[in-house]
Amino acid sequence: MKMKNKKFTFLVPCYNSEKFIYKNSIRLISKIKKTKIIYNLIFINDASSDSTLDLLKKIRAKYNNTSIISYKKNLGKSAALKIGLKKCKTGIVVFYDCDLPYFSYLPKLIELLKKNMQFVTIDRRSIKSKINKTKLNFYQISRFIISTIVNYIIANILMKNFKGDTQSGLKGFYLNKKFKKEKFISNKFFLDAEIIAFFCNENIKITSIPVKYKISKQSSIKILSLANFTYIYELLKIILFKKLIKLW
Repeated sequence: MKMKNKKFTFLVPCYNSEKFIYKNSIRLISKIKKTKIIYNLIFINDASSDSTLDLLKKIRAKYNNTSIISYKKNLGKSAALKIGLKKCKTGIVVFYDCDLPYFSYLPKLIELLKKNMQFVTIDRRSIKSKINKTKLNFYQISRFIISTIVNYIIANILMKNFKGDTQSGLKGFYLNKKFKKEKFISNKFFLDAEIIAFFCNENIKITSIPVKYKISKQSSIKILSLANFTYIYELLKIILFKKLIKLW
C-alpha cells in the first residue's frame, strides 16, 4: 500500500496519569512536529479518577490536531484502543503508551512507516535488543519471566513468521479494508498481539526495531493480584477463538 500523503493517527490510552500526562503530551507533540508528518493525536481517557481528563483538556485547548475520547467506566487498555480505532478511517495508526516508552526510537518508527513498511514495532525480544540487568529487584525479575512466557505462548500459538515482542508500548501499522472488518477479542492487554497475528496471517512483514531498555520498577499490573486471572482467561479465550476460526 502506497500513499502520497501519509496521515498518522496516534492513539494514546490514559488512565490515572496526572503525574506526567501534561508534560509527556507536550514532549510527544514536540517530537512529532519535528518529523514533519501530517498527523492527529487522540487521547483516550479510560475513566481516570484523578485529574487526567482536566489536563488533557488543557492540551487540547493549546494544540491543534489533538482530540479526546473519554468515558466514565473503566474498560481496559485494549478496549480503549478499539474505541480509538473506530475513529480511524484510513492512513497509519500508531499505538503509544502515555508514559512514552522508547521515546528516542519514535522518529525511527515514523521513518520506517513513511517508507511503506506496513507494520513496525519496538521489539524487546530481538537478539539485537539489550536489557539493563543491573540491580533488578524481585518484581522486575518476576515481570520479565512472566512476560517472556506469555510472549512465547502468543508468538508460537497465534502467529507465523514472527517470534518477536507482542506487548511493547509503541507500534504502528497501515489500515486496510480487511483489518477494519476483523473482530478482535481483547479488552485488557492483548489487542496488540491480536493485531500482530492478523498482519502475520496476511503474510505482511513485521518490521522490528531492536532497543536498549530497562524493566520498570512499578506497573498497574501486580504479580500476585487476583486480577491476573482475568488476563489469563482473556488470553485463553483469544487462543480458542482464533483456533476455532481456523478450523471453521
